[in-house]
Amino acid sequence: MRQVPYTKLADLCSAVFAARGLSTADARYVGEIVTLTEAFGIKTHGVKVVLAVAGQVGEKIDPSAQPKVVAESGATATIDGQGVLGQLAMRLAKELAVAKAREHGAAMVGVRKTSWIGAVGPFLIDIAEAGLLATATAQSSACLDCAPVGGIDATFSTNPMALAFPTGGDPVVADFSTACYSMGKIGQLIRAGKKAPEPVFLDKQGALTDDPNVTDEEGSVLLTGGRNFGHKGYALSLWCEALTALSGGNANNPDLPQTQSFSLTVIDPEAFAGSEYFLAEMKRFVARVKASRPRPGCDPVRLPGERGFAALREAKDSGVPLDDKIVEQLNELASANKVGVTL
Repeated sequence: MRQVPYTKLADLCSAVFAARGLSTADARYVGEIVTLTEAFGIKTHGVKVVLAVAGQVGEKIDPSAQPKVVAESGATATIDGQGVLGQLAMRLAKELAVAKAREHGAAMVGVRKTSWIGAVGPFLIDIAEAGLLATATAQSSACLDCAPVGGIDATFSTNPMALAFPTGGDPVVADFSTACYSMGKIGQLIRAGKKAPEPVFLDKQGALTDDPNVTDEEGSVLLTGGRNFGHKGYALSLWCEALTALSGGNANNPDLPQTQSFSLTVIDPEAFAGSEYFLAEMKRFVARVKASRPRPGCDPVRLPGERGFAALREAKDSGVPLDDKIVEQLNELASANKVGVTL
């Protein structure tokens, strides 16, 4: 394990994307957001995005393409991602949604047809730090990861959702799959030779199992709530698909090229009960939540995102913890792209 300086990691990631053809500003934005994601502790969707996607820029992904607003009203907008990196489409979505929410009280932006966006939660941090509430959903058009409740054949990707809101201190930030595991987490289990703590997978005959390897053998992962309460994740996953169709993207359809679509909703509390009241009330309430008596092994009671902010501060002070293999792969990627930054 290595502790890599935060700014150096961001510099390398940015330089790789610039070498692949992105503009300096676009490359810097992507490099910064994947570094933030990694430092926040979402290691399945942090610098692994660089390793997975950078090689596609200049090949499958046109580095000169830009997301385009194709429909707009007072409080809404629709963006065609035109196959760009999802991070760049989300940057435009945030700019529009925040400005429209400030003007109208709430705003929603739908985005269709981008490449992999990575984790959606980190994009919401600065929105919440600016005193606004935000929620986002994402979907992959052709991934067959999850079966509907009562079914065997997969018809959903793991359809992530995220939310964030201010509290007067660190905002609450939650980022989660609508399945029991994201595919990134499943990959971690497989590489570690581990099984899930309970049966949350279906094999291709529909039998429950704790073995993640069935997902590589026409099996699937259960939706959030698992075998007894999966109807909850099922409804949320359907909602992600509906919002995708709203933007003009493709709800899950493996017969079409794989793209990603997402939605972003931003709310300004000033337009409702007022920002001052909202912050005071949330500050009071989260203090009450954290004062709940902790269960054994759960001291202290934490809020969503609390571990992430602690990890982020530690990473900025002492470096981002990276496995030696990941460091080696990033250095190899930098060398292959003639980038003069190494970790």
